[in-house]
Amino acid sequence: MTRRIAAVLLASSLATWGCITTAGGALQPIKPPLPAAKPRIEQTVGDFEFTLEGGKMVTSNKAGQLLNDEILKRWKKKGYIEESAYVESSRFTGKADYNLTLSGSQYGNSSIAMQLLSGLTLLILPYTVDTKYDIQYTIENRKTGQRFSASVADSYHTTIELLLFVAAPVAMRGADRTWTAMADHLYEQLRAQGAFDQAPDPSEMGATHGP
Repeated sequence: MTRRIAAVLLASSLATWGCITTAGGALQPIKPPLPAAKPRIEQTVGDFEFTLEGGKMVTSNKAGQLLNDEILKRWKKKGYIEESAYVESSRFTGKADYNLTLSGSQYGNSSIAMQLLSGLTLLILPYTVDTKYDIQYTIENRKTGQRFSASVADSYHTTIELLLFVAAPVAMRGADRTWTAMADHLYEQLRAQGAFDQAPDPSEMGATHGP
């Protein structure tokens, strides 16, 4: 019961945006070169574990989807890929240039006692969450069957406090830096192995995919 109460308090406090995030900084910023042609990707979540001290609020699969969304929307925005679409349980359709699978873990370390105490003071007393990632990307070239893999580990720190609502415009800046660094390093590792050397098949460029 105590863990459930802590989870509810954590969820409600994050919803108020009374928080500020700081990047872990394990991965330095890089600028990978753009591919000759932007591929289309289908992505799924494989063996991925999500843990949050104070209670699990989303499933491991959902957490993996959210992480993939953060990484792949950066790939698309930066011009690394044309588009991506999620498929459940590795049910790839065969319509993309590459099939991508996320695996690894996401761990949120936070004091349950501090969450409860902060909740009892209506967030006047702050508490913190350290979110740590250890993830792997495996992609398969659909035409050749070649497989490539990349891995990264990084983190970001979140402080939740009532008065931090004024930081809402920049609240997620630290997390954004961590997600961007992970996205760039994952892409560069795969690119350096030759993962995106093959241009998309022009005959299939009209295939429809989701965002």
